[in-house]
Amino acid sequence: MDERELRTAMDDAVAVAPPPMMEGPVLVAGRQALKRRRALRASTASAAVVAITAVGVAVLASGQGHNGFAPVGAKPSAVPDTVASSPTARPDATATSGPHHDRAAALAAALSDLAPDGFGTPDDLKGTGDFANRPLKSHKAMSAGAVNGTELWQYAAGTPLTKGAAVGELVATVHSPGSATTGEGCGLKPTAWDSSLAHCTEVNVSGKTVAVASVTYPAVDGLPPAQWAGYRHADGTVVFVMQSTGMARSGRPALAVMPMTDQQLAALAVDPRLSPR
Repeated sequence: MDERELRTAMDDAVAVAPPPMMEGPVLVAGRQALKRRRALRASTASAAVVAITAVGVAVLASGQGHNGFAPVGAKPSAVPDTVASSPTARPDATATSGPHHDRAAALAAALSDLAPDGFGTPDDLKGTGDFANRPLKSHKAMSAGAVNGTELWQYAAGTPLTKGAAVGELVATVHSPGSATTGEGCGLKPTAWDSSLAHCTEVNVSGKTVAVASVTYPAVDGLPPAQWAGYRHADGTVVFVMQSTGMARSGRPALAVMPMTDQQLAALAVDPRLSPR
């Protein structure tokens, strides 16, 4: 499926989403929307969009002012958060300036700094087709409403990983403390990946149990394999990191293998630099 189909699916999921990290209705809505659009057949699209659609967070690239994404490298702002209101009048909104926007920018910078050795993370790599001239590197901060009087935020960043002519993808999404997430390791619920398509293993990182889930998508989706790592910190912050061998809309061939090992991906999920403060 192409980017338009995936973004429409995302909009459907977000429009009906309950308070953040409530898995059932969001996953159902996202899956139903995706199924409706499978009838249109497929080109390629990002694995991250499909998976994050299911939890109501869109991560991938577009320009500033287009669905609230900001290209990496945008200057930090000293002004209060400015948000773009949700068209559904729900509390969800995207910070386009201010401290939450800056935290998303910091997440993007950290993600690039933590990229595996031997890979580039170019700021100037642009998309093709519908995303021509739009940077494929991006970040986003989205308000997810309030729980018990505390506003929850979701931060996301994505970057291409280049090696020679090939390009893969690295994505991080962070949920602030207060969400309804429970468990650890493969018992973490809800997750950013579709558990019905994933094979989950647990990886120990300095005594911390991290879920690492390998996902193979149905052929009809036209998506490259993806691998996720998920970890819930003691303060309730939840971090998901995704790697993929390919990146949609890049116009480049995919990597031959995943950029990182299971252990490396798990270590990235627990790295404190991916927890915006």
